[in-house]
Amino acid sequence: MQRDKTADSAAIVGRLLLKGKLKLLTPLIIGGGRSLYGDSDIIVLKDEAGRPYIPSSSITGALKHAFEDYQYVGDETNYEENKRWFWGGEYKAEKNGECITYTCQSAMVIADMMFSEDPKALIRLRDGIKIDRRTGTVESSKKFDFEIVEPGIGFNFEMEVIIREAFNSRIFRSIFDWIAVILSSGEFAIGARTGQGFGLCRLEDITAYEFNYETWDHVIAWLSRDASVAKIEYDPAKITLPFQPRFKTFRIEAVFAVKSALMVGSYPGDTQAPDKVHISVQSHDGSGKVAVLPGTSLRGAIRSRAERIVKTLCGDSDVLNNLFGWVDSEKGSTAKPIRGKIRIKEKQIPQNIYLEEIQYRVKIDRFTGGVINNALFDSMPLWAKQNNGPMVTLDLEIKDFEDWEAGLMLLVLKDLWNGDLAIGGEKNVGRGVLQGLSATISFEDRKIELRQKGDNLLLYYPGNNPEWNDSIADLLEGKVASLLKHLEEISNSREEVTTNA
Repeated sequence: MQRDKTADSAAIVGRLLLKGKLKLLTPLIIGGGRSLYGDSDIIVLKDEAGRPYIPSSSITGALKHAFEDYQYVGDETNYEENKRWFWGGEYKAEKNGECITYTCQSAMVIADMMFSEDPKALIRLRDGIKIDRRTGTVESSKKFDFEIVEPGIGFNFEMEVIIREAFNSRIFRSIFDWIAVILSSGEFAIGARTGQGFGLCRLEDITAYEFNYETWDHVIAWLSRDASVAKIEYDPAKITLPFQPRFKTFRIEAVFAVKSALMVGSYPGDTQAPDKVHISVQSHDGSGKVAVLPGTSLRGAIRSRAERIVKTLCGDSDVLNNLFGWVDSEKGSTAKPIRGKIRIKEKQIPQNIYLEEIQYRVKIDRFTGGVINNALFDSMPLWAKQNNGPMVTLDLEIKDFEDWEAGLMLLVLKDLWNGDLAIGGEKNVGRGVLQGLSATISFEDRKIELRQKGDNLLLYYPGNNPEWNDSIADLLEGKVASLLKHLEEISNSREEVTTNA
């Protein structure tokens, strides 16, 4: 079929389709407001049948925001114009010497992602608390809870990109490919509290279609909703993209053994169960419940230690606001919240490496030395099956990091590695003490391996002989030196202000 070449440049000449299953790797929070019954501070967005779903606006906004972190390195001259047509939105242009705001409709459409199975086992309630960083205890009236969608389930994903005559189809295909690559990487997150490890997902079972309306068969196929004619061979892992990240990233992936036991408390709500058990989620493959180390627990412990380090060196923890995020809790405050740069993933603990054993405890009267009446309680923490074997993982990432922030995280890693910083609850009875086994530190196109071998610490580049490398140690020490210099400058500037006042 030959199309009229004199047609308007807005004529549709083709379409790109991407289909698959968006599988949750960590719990998802897509807030739908407060519960009408007062049983949850945040409830998950659900359809009329009570099934959780992901609205198109959530994933579209997250993709558009993530795309801004990449810059185009291709050779097409009209990239900016086509980028605007692809994503849509408002933009400013000058016309007759006057600046005018235009609105451009997006050429991309993503359908609401639905889940068709029984929703009852998919949604769970999670508790949260706010810790007073001065005392290390829970702040009064600062307990909250929220609904999550369990990991391991897949939502139906379908995206359509409209190609018009005025568009550069090569640029549109590049952005289409970028979306497929980023969604299939397992590093993309949607929803709320992504900095604490929630909302990680991965696109699986991918199929792609390319309709060309110059071909009559494709026109008929589209009108009859038969996409098989336009199906193309498509593997995101083999795609080379004309985009590069705008920001450098610092990342630590570390594996630890647990010296005694681990307890991140959850209350089962069953009178026959222990008073407190370790928190669990549905496994990635959907086969059952498995213990998990939440990003919220790790992030809280790391922030607390980072604040202690910074306060010791300069007396002011406000320098961490950009790293961990900040919001003014004062009523009526108009201060703009700050989104943190750090992300700590939630990690599941394989079932074959731990045991759950009940431990009974009593509360002792300090004056008599006897047991207080009605103060018998029990908890069921996790115990490692193998002494000094790998059990928990830390996956920490800082986007657009500064050297002093990397140095601060290296000091926190040192405390975790040496068992000086415990995680989780019941730390007063020895829970949550870790022992470092291995770590991979990545930044500035470098990857460094850190490994404990007996009493020896090995530091080396991957592919080299595992041994201690003084040049790598000096490189990491330079990051810590940047932290000391940064905090010293802050202290000096504060002293100058005080003196002038």
